[in-house]
Amino acid sequence: MRPFEPPQQEKTTMFRTQNQPILKMRHFAMKRIRKLKRAAKPSAPQDRIRYLSREAWEKFRVTVDRYRDQVMMDLLYATGMRVGELVFSRIEDLDLSGGFLRIPSAHTKTRKPRTAVLPPAIRAQLRAYLKQEKRRSGPIFRSQKGGPLTVRQVQRLVQQYVGKAGIPFATPHTLRHTHIVHALMKRIPINAVQKQVGHKRLATTQIYADLAPEQVKEAYEQSF
Repeated sequence: MRPFEPPQQEKTTMFRTQNQPILKMRHFAMKRIRKLKRAAKPSAPQDRIRYLSREAWEKFRVTVDRYRDQVMMDLLYATGMRVGELVFSRIEDLDLSGGFLRIPSAHTKTRKPRTAVLPPAIRAQLRAYLKQEKRRSGPIFRSQKGGPLTVRQVQRLVQQYVGKAGIPFATPHTLRHTHIVHALMKRIPINAVQKQVGHKRLATTQIYADLAPEQVKEAYEQSF
């Protein structure tokens, strides 16, 4: 008489039940490994970072012929802010006397609020621009219809001026990268740059220090 054997489906169920703790541990371990791998990867690898030299930035800047757009491009470059932060920035967020721009957490990539420093030149530009606009509230930069600009509209403007300048490539994010590289070349402390642009990890900011060895070498030679 042959011993009783459960059907194949019951065998599979029994196997899964008996090995459930092991399977759970394996799933947890694999999930942890994937998380560690993601954390080990820099958020801004060098091969994805494009920035403008000082000459290319000046060449781009002089082609911007509309006053609103001049202030906008200079603000992106002077602060290193993201284009998504720019389009949501309001006049109420500005402290031109103190030289700061408050960026609410709802508009930052890290979902943490920060305060960007406004250099004197861009503060003067903003004062003149807002005086011309005769506004004390609302979006800093408005579209022709009077509403806030969109990210896509700013991207198109940059593409338009890139074509006029005859430089190979640039986007609003390129201006952010350019700010970081140029700030480090000017020997601004890396921790200050990290806070200015809102990098979550210092390691992300450190990547930029290796992007322009010739320019960094030149800056050192001029300093010693």
